Amino acid sequence: MTICCISDTHGKQGELDLSKYTADALIHAGDFMQRGTKTEAILLLEWLEAQNFKYKILISGNHSGIIADDPKWFTHALSQFPSITYLNDSGVVIEGYNFYGSPYSNQFGNWSFMAEETELTKVWDKIPDDTNILITHGPAYGCLDLVEKAYGKDPHVGSKSLCARKLAIQDSLLLHVCGHIHCAYGATTTSCKNVNASVLNDSYKLVNKPIVVEI
Repeated sequence: MTICCISDTHGKQGELDLSKYTADALIHAGDFMQRGTKTEAILLLEWLEAQNFKYKILISGNHSGIIADDPKWFTHALSQFPSITYLNDSGVVIEGYNFYGSPYSNQFGNWSFMAEETELTKVWDKIPDDTNILITHGPAYGCLDLVEKAYGKDPHVGSKSLCARKLAIQDSLLLHVCGHIHCAYGATTTSCKNVNASVLNDSYKLVNKPIVVEI
């Protein structure tokens, strides 16, 4: 299976041309809004529905206020876009591969779907042992999570408990897609393939390309 990965479009999806990317599935790893409004959510869903991929998988992120505050509204909105699979601490099987997605990331300020490590451990414990493709908004500690300005703190800002969970399921895990840390965009391979698919840089300019991986 070939997967095109994007994340952190923050309402600028209209500037992103995916027509030249060929893949079976498109993954959006969260933060598709900036202010977290209903209008932004609908615009993203309309754009995503129009993309030419057989499968489209979406999760939320910390800029998803309306989804966190009014999940029933978002569930109803999603029902109008049947080609989109939305994962919220949940999974789906596609062509024999087990996908699992979560919107969470480490606590930083007063944003949606964030928690301290103690609570994140409980979130990641929900990830099934047989997960093949893991999608989380925030990165795991030490993997595509390096910030440029650490202000005297640890420059690796990913979740340590997520790192531990990935190691626990490494026998089945093929790919981990995240975003959130714009300046950590890129791909690497550890016990699995890892992608930080943030298409915007820290100045919220669309400078990074979608990342296509084969599993």
